Amino acid sequence: MCPRFCLTATPRETADLLGLAALDGFPPRYNIAPAQPILVALGGAEDRPDAGRPGRAGLLVRWGFIPAWVRDLKGFPLLFNAAAETAGEKNAFRAALRYRRCLVPASGWYEWRRDDRGRKHQAFFIRPRTAGPIAFAGLMETWLSPDGSELDTAAILTTTANRTLRPIRDRTPVVLEEADFQRWLDCRSHDGADVADLLRPAPDALVEAVPISDRVNRIADTSPEIQAPIKLAETPSGGDKTRDPPDQPSLF
Repeated sequence: MCPRFCLTATPRETADLLGLAALDGFPPRYNIAPAQPILVALGGAEDRPDAGRPGRAGLLVRWGFIPAWVRDLKGFPLLFNAAAETAGEKNAFRAALRYRRCLVPASGWYEWRRDDRGRKHQAFFIRPRTAGPIAFAGLMETWLSPDGSELDTAAILTTTANRTLRPIRDRTPVVLEEADFQRWLDCRSHDGADVADLLRPAPDALVEAVPISDRVNRIADTSPEIQAPIKLAETPSGGDKTRDPPDQPSLF
């Protein structure tokens, strides 16, 4: 899963990664949670039939996907992740996978692992081994509310964990290689099946898992100190024993 992430790169670094001319200034964000606004990048008119102008564009959206067909949000789950293996089969994500694929910039993300007794959660900061931001594969949808207002929303695609992260969690966000950004964003030439090969686990050496304190559990704690490494008392055993709150229902 990807229940929290961060974006601490500068606007210039982020724009360069996403292939954008520029981005408005924004502060570092150390603890981004579902339902909060996140930055995404979308292809222009040459890549998307519903784009209004050419060239990639940055957009602030709600992290929590709402399919266009939803009429009443009451009781509707917060879809902040989508399984890459089944997104094309699900009514919630099928149209977005075909027409509105996006990039979600990040400087890393957080995962939780339970101990052998299934009780205590140990938090980890998952970060790239090299400097600079990365981009998750995302899906975007604009929801039209009953009062006529529009809300842009997005979900982050997940896949099976690589060997580095498997002892912590069996699912991780899809991290796209920069060379694949254009094919992912090109929804005119490539449908979901054409880009399925991009939705693979990240290379084992791409990221490292750094144990951190439970300060990150509090969404309100947005200080850089939540990423400070701690020393674990003992080497953790393998296997996925985690279920970090809040968990997303598997309905979609």
